[in-house]
Amino acid sequence: MFDIFKIFNFLKKNLSRKDLLIIILIIGLFFLTRLINLDKFPIFSDEGIYIHWAKVAWHDASWRFISLTDGKQPLQTWGTIPFLKLFPDNALLAGRLFGVLGGFLSLVGFFSLTFYLFGKRASQLGSFLYVFTPYFLFYERMALVDSWVNAGFIWIFLFLIYLVREKLLSTSLILGLLGGFFLLAKSSVRIFLMLGIISPILVFQKNLRKFFKESVNYYFLLALSITIALVIYNIQRLSPFFHYVDQKNLTFVMSFDEFFKTPFQYFWNNLRYTPLYIFWEMGFVLGLIGLSGLIKLIKKDIKLGFYFLLWILLPFTAIVFFTKVLFPRYLIFFASILLILAAYYLSDKTKKFLFVLIFLSVVFFDFTILFGYKNIPFPAVDRGQYIEGWPAGWGIKETMEFARKKSKDKPVVIIAEGNFGMAYDVLDVYLKPTDKITLKGYWPLNEKQLYENQPLLKDSYVYVFFSHRDEFPEFWPMKLVKRIEKPGYQSDFHLFELTTDK
Repeated sequence: MFDIFKIFNFLKKNLSRKDLLIIILIIGLFFLTRLINLDKFPIFSDEGIYIHWAKVAWHDASWRFISLTDGKQPLQTWGTIPFLKLFPDNALLAGRLFGVLGGFLSLVGFFSLTFYLFGKRASQLGSFLYVFTPYFLFYERMALVDSWVNAGFIWIFLFLIYLVREKLLSTSLILGLLGGFFLLAKSSVRIFLMLGIISPILVFQKNLRKFFKESVNYYFLLALSITIALVIYNIQRLSPFFHYVDQKNLTFVMSFDEFFKTPFQYFWNNLRYTPLYIFWEMGFVLGLIGLSGLIKLIKKDIKLGFYFLLWILLPFTAIVFFTKVLFPRYLIFFASILLILAAYYLSDKTKKFLFVLIFLSVVFFDFTILFGYKNIPFPAVDRGQYIEGWPAGWGIKETMEFARKKSKDKPVVIIAEGNFGMAYDVLDVYLKPTDKITLKGYWPLNEKQLYENQPLLKDSYVYVFFSHRDEFPEFWPMKLVKRIEKPGYQSDFHLFELTTDK
C-alpha cells in the first residue's frame, strides 16, 4: 500500500537540515547554469526542425505526430508545446527549456541512483559535479532530446536494479511506464530496457536453485515492464507515418544484413572516436576518475562492479560495430555511468588534488559554454555542428530582426535556401505571431526561383537568404545586403535583396 508519510519519514531520517541546504544549493546552481544566456547561443539546425514541428503541432492537432514524418519520436514535439504557450514570442527559449527540464529529471534521477547505491555523500558530491560537467551543461541547454535520453537511462538503470533486488510488482509497473515514456523520446532508449536481461548478476549466489527461482520471477516482472513500455510506444501507430521510424534508424545504425556483409565498415572509426568523444566532453579528468571508480567498485563489490562494467562494454560494443553516424550527443549516457563511478571513488576520502584537477579541466569549458561560445573547446565534429559549419545559426536572429524592422514599412518575404532545417526552419523559430514576414523555403534555390518571386516586389520587400551556396552569378537579380561570417571561417551565410532584372 502506498504511504506518502513513509517517504517523508525516510527523508526526515536520512537528510539533515544541512543536507537539505546542500540539495537546495545544487538545484539553484543547476538552474542558474542552465538558464543564464539560454537563448543567446546561436541556433543549431536541428533545433530549428524540432521547434518548427512543435509550433505546427501546437496550432494543428492533426499534426501532433508530425515528427514521425522524419522518423523521429514525438516526445520532444509534445513536450515543447507547453513552453511555446508560455513564451510565444521566444520559441528558441521555449525549445531549450524542454532540454533544461530533461536535464533536471536527469539530475533528480542521478541523485536518487547514487544515494541508493552509494549513500548520501556520493549522491551530493556526484550531483554537484553533474551540474558542472560540460557534457551535461551544453546539451541540457539545447532544444534537443538527448537530455531526455540521458534521463531515461538513469531512471531505467535505477529501477532495473531495484526490481531485481526487490521483485515488486509495483516496481515492474513503474518501470514499464517509465520505459514507454522514454521510448517516445528516441529509439536508442530500447537498449536500456534490453540490458535489463543481465540484471540477475546482482543477485547471483552459490545456491543455483534459489538463484534460478529468483531469476525466473525477475524475468517475468521484466517482461511485464517491457510489455507495458511497448504498449505505450505503439501509440505512435495512430499516425500513418509510424513506419518511417525504422527507415530513419537505418540512416544511423546498420541492419544485420549490412553488418554481415561488411562487419568492420565503421568499426575502426567508431573504436577511435567513441571513447575520445566521451572523455573529451567530460573534460577528460572526470572520465578517468570514473574508470578508477569502476576498478575500486569491482574490488569491493564484484557483482555491482561487473554490472557497471557490462553496462559500459555491451553498449560500447554495439555502437562501435553498428553505428553509421556518430556524434558525441549520442553517447551522453556513458558520461552518466562514469560520473556515478567518479562520485563513488571520490566519496570515501577527500582527495583535494583531484578536485583541483577537475576544476581546471572543466572551468574553461563551462565558461565558454555560458559566455564565450566561439571558443568552446569541442572536438572538431561538434565545432562543425554547433559553431563553424553550415548547421550553426550565427546571424539568424539578427536577420529576422532586420526583416522585422523593414516590415514596419511594408511586408517582407524571405526566400530561404533549404526547406528543412537550415534555413527555413531556423528562420521560422524567430518568427513571431504578429510579424508581417513570410518565409518561403526552396531546395535547391537557384535562378528560377528568384525570377518566380520577382512579382512580389510590387507590394513587399523580398530578401534571399543563402545558407549553403557561396558562389553567386553576377547576372542573378539580387544585391548583397550582408555576409555573415562564422568562427573558423569554414562556412558563412549571405543575405541578398531581390531586385528587378539586371
